[in-house]
Amino acid sequence: MRNMMTAVAFGLFLAAPGPAFAATREQDRAEIEELKRQIAILPELLARIEQLEKSNAALQAQAPPTVAALESRVAAVEKSDDRQSDQLAQGLASNNAMDWARNIKWKGDIRYRHEQFNVEGESSDRVRQRIRARLAMDARISNTLTAGFQIATGDRTDPRSTNVTLDDGNQRKEISLDLAYVDWRPRDGMQFTVGKQKQPWIKAGYSFLYDSDVNPEGISFQYGGNTGPFAKAWGFWLNERSSAADGNVIGAQLGYAFRGGLTLAAGYWDYGAMQDRPILAFNGSPAGNSSYTADASCTPSPTGAVRCYTYDYNIAAADLQWSGRVGAIPLLLFGSYMENMDPGDLNVAYNLGFLLGKAADPHTWEFGALYGDVERDAQFAAFVDSDFADGLTQGRGYAIQGAWAPIGNMTMKATYFINDRNYGTPTEVDYRRLQLDVNYRF
Repeated sequence: MRNMMTAVAFGLFLAAPGPAFAATREQDRAEIEELKRQIAILPELLARIEQLEKSNAALQAQAPPTVAALESRVAAVEKSDDRQSDQLAQGLASNNAMDWARNIKWKGDIRYRHEQFNVEGESSDRVRQRIRARLAMDARISNTLTAGFQIATGDRTDPRSTNVTLDDGNQRKEISLDLAYVDWRPRDGMQFTVGKQKQPWIKAGYSFLYDSDVNPEGISFQYGGNTGPFAKAWGFWLNERSSAADGNVIGAQLGYAFRGGLTLAAGYWDYGAMQDRPILAFNGSPAGNSSYTADASCTPSPTGAVRCYTYDYNIAAADLQWSGRVGAIPLLLFGSYMENMDPGDLNVAYNLGFLLGKAADPHTWEFGALYGDVERDAQFAAFVDSDFADGLTQGRGYAIQGAWAPIGNMTMKATYFINDRNYGTPTEVDYRRLQLDVNYRF
């Protein structure tokens, strides 16, 4: 480029008109001076051109790496965006999983029991060790629906107990479905439950007229809050028969919970298809209820292999309890009364008791006592507490208990039964039963 510009300048110089052809000498001199000036600045122009060429070459050399760097940076940003999108999606999925997990609640307990019996007429005391294990789950399906189930140890043919005895050469213990239900709460204070469920009715205190391990099966309805009026109704199935009416119980309970801790309730249980029907539970044992020997169709027969119920069970009941405090110590007073309207005698049951203190928080305690009397046909025996008077009707006496919580979620409890079994009959015996429990909750 520089050589070409020099040649151009030299050509201009040669082409410039000479003095001999100039119109005037002054004009020639001026043109020559202008041409000299242009030639004088030519090196500077050439230097500037050369500098621009170097700069342009440098820019051209730098351009590819700069574009590559920009492309690399754009790719890195896009990759980072993708990673953040994935993390966001994973976070949303994790939150959804955590929401589901938060809607599920697990709970359970394990109890170890030492039990000792002293029964009149038996040559020696009986001692045994027993365990109970239960695991329950509640799942919140929606704002108004909850489903739950519970599995528990125990003999599946005995609805009144979830205990298993430590014996049989360390054989594995039986576990069965103890609860399976769905709750629907269409509005505050209203609840419908279907399935195998907890007893819906209120029972005063720790009444032995109902065994708390019995979980009835069917449909129930409850209305009411912690205070004020409440109503409960139920329809439960006891036995399904292919060629006869099904055994069942329907009933209702009305009551009022006062703000001062007093609760009153009255209810009615109507058992259907019970009279002159085979015994339902306990492998054919009536557990104290009146019965007779018969054939499979409940036709009386002294040589029959079946026992059938003598009476129906249409039971009216009333419950009363008051909870308050003696100083800083909780106190519960309670009483229950029931009467079977079908038989003319041996048809009344009641119990009265108290519980002072509450073994719940660490280093808390409780002490209580109860007196109860359950005549032969006052209550359907499949619901009577399995420990009081050996789980039989026509039993009466006391139950004394005390408990202490040494640490959270653990209680140590002692219960002693002083009962008369089959009282007022030739087979009446004194019945003593001691239970020492250690219970762990989680």
